[in-house]
Amino acid sequence: MRKAKKGLAGIVVVSHSNKLAEEVINFSKVLQQTEFNIENGGNVNQEVYGTNVENVKEAVKRADSGNGVLIFVDMGSSLFHSLKAMEDLKGQIEVEIADAPLVEGVISAVAANFDGMTLKELKEIAEESRNFKKIKK
Repeated sequence: MRKAKKGLAGIVVVSHSNKLAEEVINFSKVLQQTEFNIENGGNVNQEVYGTNVENVKEAVKRADSGNGVLIFVDMGSSLFHSLKAMEDLKGQIEVEIADAPLVEGVISAVAANFDGMTLKELKEIAEESRNFKKIKK
């Protein structure tokens, strides 16, 4: 396991499908320019869909290296559990949830996470991925 660089935001991917989250994480690591933690917040120990608050909290703790953690969710209960985890960790770890497409948002955040990038700035970049046009007319 690579050591996260102090001061960079960590990233957590929370999906109903652990395989989807792992593939998004693996693909995004191709664009990772510096060391920081990217964790799966799903139910990684079981072959069931979904997650829970404790899984998300543990992933956030693993992802944090001192500059907070940005969470990406797919839908529904992954958002609910992430919001509850964020509430439970308030005062311990700065946590934000990106309102962004899962794949494009994670890729944007991973590619942009460099020295001097704040958690808020990283969230803004990830959320701008909503506007990415795949077909230009």
